[in-house]
Amino acid sequence: MGGNMQSDTIAAIATPPGTGGVAVIRISGPDAEAVLKRVFPRDSFAHGQMVYGSVRREGELLDMVMAVMFYAPKSYTGENTAELHCHGSAVGVRQVLDYVLECGARPAGPGEFTRRAFLNGKLDLSQAEAVCDFISASSQAGAKASLGQLAGKLKERVLAYQDQLTDALAQVEAVVEYPEEDLEEETAEKLLPVLKEMREGLFALAGTYRAGRIAREGLRVAIAGKPNVGKSSLLNALAGMDRAIVADVPGTTRDTIEQSINIGGIAIYLTDTAGIRNAKDKIEAQGVKRSENAINESKLAIFMLDGSGEITEEDHLAMRALKKSEADLLVVLNKLDACERLSEEDVKREFGMSPLRISAKTGAGIDALKQRLLEYAEQDKTAGEILITNERHVFALRQAAGQIGEAIRAMEEGIDMDCVTIDLNAAWASLGEVTGKTVSEEIIDRIFTKFCLGK
Repeated sequence: MGGNMQSDTIAAIATPPGTGGVAVIRISGPDAEAVLKRVFPRDSFAHGQMVYGSVRREGELLDMVMAVMFYAPKSYTGENTAELHCHGSAVGVRQVLDYVLECGARPAGPGEFTRRAFLNGKLDLSQAEAVCDFISASSQAGAKASLGQLAGKLKERVLAYQDQLTDALAQVEAVVEYPEEDLEEETAEKLLPVLKEMREGLFALAGTYRAGRIAREGLRVAIAGKPNVGKSSLLNALAGMDRAIVADVPGTTRDTIEQSINIGGIAIYLTDTAGIRNAKDKIEAQGVKRSENAINESKLAIFMLDGSGEITEEDHLAMRALKKSEADLLVVLNKLDACERLSEEDVKREFGMSPLRISAKTGAGIDALKQRLLEYAEQDKTAGEILITNERHVFALRQAAGQIGEAIRAMEEGIDMDCVTIDLNAAWASLGEVTGKTVSEEIIDRIFTKFCLGK
């Protein structure tokens, strides 16, 4: 979609498919105004001013719409852009779009409007990617992280690091250019603290990816343990509703039950698993297998124990299944409301972990458990307001930190300053991959094909 296709005028429906109050058709490119005037005849438009009127094809009324023009460079794409606000009829808006295409526009590809905004300098690549993340955000935390990126917070941080690298390069190049001045030692002494601080800052920023990914995608939590420890009651208590059937019969939950909740703006996807035990029949065995799969797909597993009973072989069987997975573990001691037979010390001695005491039945300790889940989701949130939510960014930041590390090593070992120049230039280019300054056309293509049509 690069090259001369940038000079085409493109059009697409920018609102979700289906029926609604309003549907918006977006048109962008050098002929946007001419196309709009063919579809919606009018002598002239004022920038950003909505005009009411009709769209007619050969006299036949297609819709009554609001039309607006945004002239370059004051538009989303940085080029002439028009919008038609139609009634939200799936059939009607399609007819209007077909007419727009007949009048000189071509169908836009996925993300092509935002791609043009990037190519015209309205957004850097990290901001363009944030548009996609914001649209697909599953929680307030995900939306907040992508909005911060869209506002340019990551771009500003990266550009500041690049400025520091440019300054460092100027000093190193002076050493290379004027060897007779014997500035190597003095320059290294001045630059080493700066470069070390930069490397640590980049690693810290990359380290927010864990929290950023959870903010974007939500946190998957499996509730696991032997049958009848109160897993379904805990799901209901956390969700604040009766989502799972609760009974005193072991093995009531034969399949996994999922429920999403929101804690502190983060989406938590809870899975109530079938009790892990040596199954007596094929159906129960299938439920246990699905439980194990759900645990493997989770980032965190809540291991439940029954505080009114004693630790049994089935508890150990469940713990062995949990330890085989890559999920982190949080131990919960349930039935605080019943006669306590199991102490926190007993659990710690048996499993090496301190439990959180709760009653899924009365709700005691549930708020403390929610707080623990939030703390788990937000740990490593160390770089101020910026959260890295994109794997491509984290790779580029770590790569830049590694290259700065190589420059530090070369300086400390007294290796030729030419090598330091190569490493610092490489780090500058790695950071440029975040903003799009040094990224390849192929990567740009790959990024924008993930976007929805009309954005």
